Amino acid sequence: MIKKSAICFLSVFMLTACVSKQVEPLPIAEDELIKLMFDVHVAEGALSQHPGGPSKDSMAAVYYNQVTKIHKISRADLDTCLVILQRNPELAKDVYEKVLEMMEKKRIEL
Repeated sequence: MIKKSAICFLSVFMLTACVSKQVEPLPIAEDELIKLMFDVHVAEGALSQHPGGPSKDSMAAVYYNQVTKIHKISRADLDTCLVILQRNPELAKDVYEKVLEMMEKKRIEL
């Protein structure tokens, strides 16, 4: 299930990415970005369990606010990270491979 979600998430990045040779600077360090994207993935997984509509939108706001609070970044910085990853498929692939490694480590710990 995790791998299927991860592949889907990575595919979205790859399909919506604009080809760019120059990588924009991230507002946070890459190791922090990996932790951030792990938590974004967890939040998205939790949201996928909610029915659609206003309730889901409210929960999304709660989850994303929690993620930004945990990582001590602004929502604007989170959005900037997501846009940079969308524009840079190679960076997104590298980051998400590390996120998958983190997921596997967490799974083994459980």
